[in-house]
Amino acid sequence: MAIPREVLRLLALVDISSAGRRVLDVLLSLSNPDNGTAEISQNEMCAELGSSKPTVNRGFKELRECGLAWGLEDGRYQLHPLLTGGAVSSPVMQIPEIKAADPARFTARRRARYAAQVANLALTG
Repeated sequence: MAIPREVLRLLALVDISSAGRRVLDVLLSLSNPDNGTAEISQNEMCAELGSSKPTVNRGFKELRECGLAWGLEDGRYQLHPLLTGGAVSSPVMQIPEIKAADPARFTARRRARYAAQVANLALTG
């Protein structure tokens, strides 16, 4: 699956941990191109990432909170249509807005990394 450059730019500005990003990467790799869903159990995700259940749960929670992915039913997740080329499991589904990072809530170290990301995006755009 190819992710458009503007979506990659957005992902760079969403504040998720490395665990959240790894969960997202697995969901993207498993996503059904027809409906933008991915099916994987918590135990399978733990095995795939070599991570604990709390780490995987934190990753899923971050994705849900920022609007990149959310649970539909046990072991089935919907990825945001921006990540799936518009594919969704239901045409009447309410799609959440993706929440970009709030730099005011960052630590000094994270603020510096965020500033560098934004500067890099400006240079490549």
